[in-house]
Amino acid sequence: MTQPSITYRAVLHNNEIREFNCANNMPDSYHVMKWEEPVVEATLIVPSTHLSPVISHCMSCRGVQKESSTLGEGRFLLKYEIPLIETVTDFYSSVKKLSSGYATCDFEDAGHWETDITRVDVVVNGNRVDGLSMIVRSDVIREVCTKTVKEIAKLMPRELYKIIIQCVVGSKVQARAEISPLRKDVTKDLYGGDKTRAMKLLARQREGKKKLKDKAVVRIPRAVFRTL
Repeated sequence: MTQPSITYRAVLHNNEIREFNCANNMPDSYHVMKWEEPVVEATLIVPSTHLSPVISHCMSCRGVQKESSTLGEGRFLLKYEIPLIETVTDFYSSVKKLSSGYATCDFEDAGHWETDITRVDVVVNGNRVDGLSMIVRSDVIREVCTKTVKEIAKLMPRELYKIIIQCVVGSKVQARAEISPLRKDVTKDLYGGDKTRAMKLLARQREGKKKLKDKAVVRIPRAVFRTL
C-alpha cells in the first residue's frame, strides 16, 4: 500500500509552475488553476495469443493507446501513454505474468497530463498525523481512504481508551475506523448482587477512560509509516 514518490505539478493562476512530491508540499487548491501528473509512453511487444489481457491491463491503468501494429510471426507492437504512477509498482511484472513472460516493455518520458488530485489527511483521535498525509486522485478517494483506515487499525495496538482513525479532505470525513479499548473487569471482586456498587465502579471506570483519552497522545507505530 506504500505510495510511490511521484513529482506532480501545480499550475497556479499567475501561470507559475510548482513541483511537489508529497502532500505536505502540495499548494493550496485555491491558488491552483490545474494539476498535472507525469506520463510515460510504454512500448510493448506482445505475442498475439496474449494480446487481449495485456491490452485490458493497459486500459485499467488509465492507458491511452497510441499505436497498434503487427510485427509478423504472431507478435504485436503496442504503444500506450500511461500515467507514471500506474507503472512504478507492478505494471511490468503484471505484463510479464499476463503474457507468460513473453512480452517486452520499455518506457519513455511523455510529458504531463492534467489530472484531478486531492490532499488526504489521516487524523487519529482528533490529531492530524503529518507523516501519513497522501496525494490521491479525486475519483478514488473513498476507496483509498477506506482501505487506509482499515490498514492502520490492523497495525495499531489497543489502548485503555477508544482510538478513532479518520481520513479527511479538509474538514470532511471520507472514512473512519475504531479500535475498541482494552477492558478491565472492575467488578470481578464484588460478591453477591451489589448492583449499586457495581454501577459506581463502572461509572468511575468510564470517567477514567474519558480523562485518559483527553490527555493521552496516541503513539503511532513505525510499522504504520512503513506500510503507508
